[in-house]
Amino acid sequence: MPLPAFARDWTETRWDRFAATSSETGLFRGDTLLHTDINPSNMLVAGRRVWAVDWAWPTRGAGFIAPALLVVQLLASGHTPAEAEKWAARIPAWREAEPEAVDAFAAAGLRMYRERTRRRPAEEWLTVMVRAYGAWTSHRGVGVPPASAGV
Repeated sequence: MPLPAFARDWTETRWDRFAATSSETGLFRGDTLLHTDINPSNMLVAGRRVWAVDWAWPTRGAGFIAPALLVVQLLASGHTPAEAEKWAARIPAWREAEPEAVDAFAAAGLRMYRERTRRRPAEEWLTVMVRAYGAWTSHRGVGVPPASAGV
């Protein structure tokens, strides 16, 4: 489905400040309409059909981002990184993504949730997300220094 004209200015930037370098932010750009609030409450499943609901943060970006967000939710619910990525491999945008882009996104997500957890340590769901991103970056062999090491 082509990007609707009204969404052309909705560039996704929320992970930019958590990228290791400014050049990594370009890896998150694209012309795919993204549902960037993928979580169990926003997915309705009936048999073999799934609906994404509550499009509060629709943006335009790299096509691999939506399946990457689902990978993290699968990890948070107990799947292994290999299982989650195997599921994502069914999606063309995931298969076509540069591994460096996925690695950069996973690392940026871990940095983002580490910061959010530092700000709101009592919110368990944030800790769950840090663990999920940590497992994913470890699986992908992406080193992400602890927050005390600079990021």
